[in-house]
Amino acid sequence: MKTARFFRILLAVGIAFAAVGRTQAQTPAGPIPLSVLRKDQEKRLPALDALKAGGVVGENNQGFVEVRGNGGDYAANLVADENHDRAVVYTLYARKYNMAPKQVGLRRAKKIAEKSKPGIWLQAPDGTWYQKK
Repeated sequence: MKTARFFRILLAVGIAFAAVGRTQAQTPAGPIPLSVLRKDQEKRLPALDALKAGGVVGENNQGFVEVRGNGGDYAANLVADENHDRAVVYTLYARKYNMAPKQVGLRRAKKIAEKSKPGIWLQAPDGTWYQKK
């Protein structure tokens, strides 16, 4: 079961990074503006917060969300959508500040960990998971 979850997460993150290779999220009309991505993220926030509060989803040490419990397809799809948008945003900021997207994600992960509420699952830099106290 853990192996299947790992591969679903790996696939979601892989898809997100593959999409970023296109410069930005694309539609037939062209790139999706950052403001649209942010609005999509804001719409997902209540559902993500609920999954985090329930321990189903956690924040990993790369700046992405990860399914930790049995959230089914709903959680997996929500996480994939959020990670796709985060990957695009990280790439845009990386270009703006002349750094690698991974660096942006790592910095964002630290900020997320600092601002997270108690009880949220976070991944430490060494890869271990802990619940914020």
